[in-house]
Amino acid sequence: MPPLPNHAPDLASSKGPLFVIGNGPSLRGFDFSRLANTETLGMNAAYRHWDRIDWRPTHYACLDDALIETHRTEILRLIEEDRTRTFFLSGRMLELEPDLVDHPKVHFLDEFVPYWFHARGKAQGLTFTDSPYFRTTAPDFVTTGAYSVRYGAFLGYQKINLLGIDLTYQTISEAAAVDDLRLVMTETPSTNPNYFFDDYQQEGDAFQVPNPEAHTQELHTAAFEAIRDDFHREQVPVRVVNSNLHSRLNSEAILPFEDIGHVLNEASLGAVIVPLTMAEQDQVLDNLWLWSQPAFFPFLGSIPVRRPDIVFVCNNTKAASFEPKVRALLAEEPRLRACFDNVRFVTLDLSGDADLYRRENNGPKASQGYRAGPNNVFFGALDAVREHWGHSLYMETDCVPIRPDWLGQINRHLKGAEPAWVTGSIYRGADALGPREKRHINGNALYATADPDFQGFVDTVWRPKLAEIVAERPELPFDCVIEALYELADARLGDADESWGLLRNVSHKFRYSALIPNLTSEDGTLHMLANQVADLLHTSPDSCIVHTRKLADLAGALRTSGSRPCMTELLAILRETADGLPPRPPMSRRESKTQPGWSVQRVRGGIARRLPTKIRRLID
Repeated sequence: MPPLPNHAPDLASSKGPLFVIGNGPSLRGFDFSRLANTETLGMNAAYRHWDRIDWRPTHYACLDDALIETHRTEILRLIEEDRTRTFFLSGRMLELEPDLVDHPKVHFLDEFVPYWFHARGKAQGLTFTDSPYFRTTAPDFVTTGAYSVRYGAFLGYQKINLLGIDLTYQTISEAAAVDDLRLVMTETPSTNPNYFFDDYQQEGDAFQVPNPEAHTQELHTAAFEAIRDDFHREQVPVRVVNSNLHSRLNSEAILPFEDIGHVLNEASLGAVIVPLTMAEQDQVLDNLWLWSQPAFFPFLGSIPVRRPDIVFVCNNTKAASFEPKVRALLAEEPRLRACFDNVRFVTLDLSGDADLYRRENNGPKASQGYRAGPNNVFFGALDAVREHWGHSLYMETDCVPIRPDWLGQINRHLKGAEPAWVTGSIYRGADALGPREKRHINGNALYATADPDFQGFVDTVWRPKLAEIVAERPELPFDCVIEALYELADARLGDADESWGLLRNVSHKFRYSALIPNLTSEDGTLHMLANQVADLLHTSPDSCIVHTRKLADLAGALRTSGSRPCMTELLAILRETADGLPPRPPMSRRESKTQPGWSVQRVRGGIARRLPTKIRRLID
């Protein structure tokens, strides 16, 4: 590779990433604190928002001559306040403020673009810099967004991520033409579809026409295509990546996509959802106690900066009445409490048929099916986190962590996995299944609850299809709806079959995983379950939670036994229960150090329980 002269590595304190932040509507509601530990480049009139949130970018750019004229005073303020390291400005600013010619923090477009150097920069005392980052075969395609990328490469960044560059500009009635190249705002719009805050443009603001008719191509997309092609031709060792899923840079395959959460190495899990009924209140306390023990702790090492909420979704007010006890336990376990951001209780006020749960697949007709209660709690839970960031782990009280750092493991999975709407387990227990259940993903799973496309699928397909199907199949639970659609679909009809057309487009969004094996079983023995769990520990390091009531029920026994709270002891209690031994007697921690779990009395009792009644009476 030939040497790349004329860049300024001293102005980039790291090799990247540099986030070049546009001002498109996809950035609406963005939390700028997420970028606190990164270097950034912001542009144009976004300072109006930055002032409100007391935030500044590492670098600033404005290459629109009309914007320079409108915002000249504020740009000078940004330079003078000394919170931004460098500025990249149109030479129009130098014409208005000639004293900036030797300012150590300011670079001008006219230094790098031959046309502007000869037309304006040379007369203002600038020296031309022939930088490979600005060499182009498309010199007419100059935009602030695209040339900010070139400037970032010139500064020395080797990776540049783009945010808020949507390229979806649309005309608005408040913008009036001054001439073929300039517009002015006649009033401040109440809503502005082009920017991430509505008063980005205000009455009197002037700006250049975004896509002048003089260009044979659409200016903004062509400018980014030119970066890609120019950097390739010049062998520039800079990776430019789009981190905006809604940008035309993505939809038109101009640049590769990389999720911002992955770039920032952020935690991806935004919520742990625990559905709760009155009957499960003791179980949830046992579970929380278990989570507080080092061998079952949600995170090992540092807890992520972005912590998940824990959301208890209660079917009615009776279940919600347990909130004080849950909060009291979490207060007694501050380290466990610190694993979560907010502790939320959501009450759904279900009653009657809406709260029904009938395990048997028969009985009197019910308007919402035999499993309406769990179904309604599930959809209520998705509604409760609809506006929350990240994925959600739906975790019923019969789910048990089998390793420490189980939430850490889930975060690591989400960072490295292809995006999915639902990630969970196929059935791995011992029971026989019918054709409607055999391939279903268990409901204890990860859900992309922050993805509007997933929420749209829930609203338009999952929930209404369940309501439609339970009229004929009242036993159907929420997690078998997709499997039911497969049963109904006739792929032989192609697009003419509605169910098949739908499934063909979304099936890749439903993903089997080893994270949360579904081992629940009515027919399997406890010995079989113990062997399955032991096998997972040995052979499936990705498995961090198991779904099985039979193991969850023993969390309380471990809690009261005084035994060392670890997975080997929980498995030992499971095997003892399988062998028919009576429960371990409650004991203090001090007693547990001297009294083994297996005693002559307990073994004798366990053997006696297996003997015929007549012989057992003789022993007694």
